[in-house]
Order: sequence, then structure tokens, then C-alpha cells
Amino acid sequence: MHCTRCKGTMVADYFIDMENSGELWMPGWRCLACGEVVDPLIMKHRLAQEKTPEIAEAATRKKRKALPVGGVKD
Repeated sequence: MHCTRCKGTMVADYFIDMENSGELWMPGWRCLACGEVVDPLIMKHRLAQEKTPEIAEAATRKKRKALPVGGVKD
């Protein structure tokens, strides 16, 4: 599996469930290069966002906005 952020290698990992959804340890994936974490709940939320065109379009517009050089807005 490859990371969606950096295309690095993802490895299986276990994470502590802080929401107490029933399991103490949740299986997931972690990127060795950038540290991106993906678990079943994250995937569920990402898929839900992709199915909502308005949210996906707004996120795309937000990514395209760039700050001026120096990172400060006028």
C-alpha cells in the first residue's frame, strides 16, 4: 500500500482507541516516510467527503488559494 500524501510505503500498525468504541487497539496503516495514519474510521470519513460534491469542491478551492510570498495575507 502506498501513502496518498507522499507515495511512501505504508505499514500495518495498531493504535489506541481514545473514543472507546469497543476495542482498545485499532488496526490501521502508518506511512514510514511522512507519518500519515489511516484507520477504518478515517477511511469512512474520507469516503463520505468524496461522496459530497460540495465539500470536495470547497476543499479543492481552499487548496488552490495560496498565500503571498512570506506567508502573510494583506
